[in-house]
Amino acid sequence: MYSDKISQAQDLLAKNRPELMENRAVYEAILQFYSDNALIGTSLLDLMELLKNRKIEVRKTSAGTFKECIYNLLDELPELTAAKGMLRYYEAPKNFDWQECESAEMAFGEALTQDIYGWKPDFWTIFAKETDNCELTVVFAHGD
Repeated sequence: MYSDKISQAQDLLAKNRPELMENRAVYEAILQFYSDNALIGTSLLDLMELLKNRKIEVRKTSAGTFKECIYNLLDELPELTAAKGMLRYYEAPKNFDWQECESAEMAFGEALTQDIYGWKPDFWTIFAKETDNCELTVVFAHGD
């Protein structure tokens, strides 16, 4: 059964961007972002902001650490630095270190060429999973 927040996200997608429901990668990443077991609370206002952009994609990467995930993603997708906004989430081992995650987020901000806090939205969360690696999923909007 879906959570209320997932149901609301589905409704927002259906109303504002129904074509994204056909893009399984984007659709599933958005629903995961709004699932109940997010360790940092998420807001549907972020999704409303993201949906204002025409082009939305999803990318994933995994590595041994949070920072390695960030650097892998930036190496694979340098155009991410020109994104209009993003929602991102980590899937990490249950015994992860919060300070490592926060340090990776700071490194991510420093690696970008523009002020990420001017983006709409720019939000991240984390999920504790039965996994050995860190995984990073980014749902991002980019220019036309």
